[in-house]
Amino acid sequence: MRIIAVIHGAVKTDCPRRIDGKARIQYNKWVRQRRKKGMHWGKLFVSAGLAGVMISAGGMVYLSCAAKGQPVAGAVLFAVGLFTVCAYGLALFTGRVGYLTVNPPSYLAELAAVWLGNAAGTLLCGLAARIALPGAAEGAAALTAAKLSQHPVQTVLLGLFCGLLMYIAVDHFRKGAGCGRYLGILLCVPAFILAGFEHCVADMFYLSAGASTAQAAACIRFLLLATAGNAAGAVLLPLGRAANTCG
Repeated sequence: MRIIAVIHGAVKTDCPRRIDGKARIQYNKWVRQRRKKGMHWGKLFVSAGLAGVMISAGGMVYLSCAAKGQPVAGAVLFAVGLFTVCAYGLALFTGRVGYLTVNPPSYLAELAAVWLGNAAGTLLCGLAARIALPGAAEGAAALTAAKLSQHPVQTVLLGLFCGLLMYIAVDHFRKGAGCGRYLGILLCVPAFILAGFEHCVADMFYLSAGASTAQAAACIRFLLLATAGNAAGAVLLPLGRAANTCG
């Protein structure tokens, strides 16, 4: 790595003739790796943004149904968001954080990028919902007020149970086959919505659609608490299975 750094310095000082043979090959390989890594982060962020859009679409459907007095139908149809995320391999924080225990520490950086990408996608959709679906935006405002009034411990615990259900849904999809692999999604998504559990990405959309600028700081605190709960719940089963295997 030190050799490559020296070579890179030589190029930056306009002395390419100092690089030849094996050194040139090493440098070109290093450049390709850097470019590939940059493309990886870019693709990951775009994928996460699209995942945020799909979860927001599910949120819009839920709010629209709830406004018509059909919250159960909305909870079931919300599953279209996670269905699309899994079917197209999009990057969703709550779908990936459960695999934190089986990945290297660098996985934390990927999770952070996914979280930010999800936030970007939901923010855009939340702003769009204010214009396109004013009735849904009113429902989001009511949800926002209820969520921000929760005790922090309550938010974390509600997030924990949601994270547990999301891990079950995604892991069942990854390990299943045929149409049966979608069963976990169709069961777990309505379950967490009807129970009132906190899904940090769905909450990003609700808050974007219903919060005022004066509530920005409170929204950030709430999302961090919900995220912590989702992460804790998502790793419960993996850690439990690992402990059971060791025992």
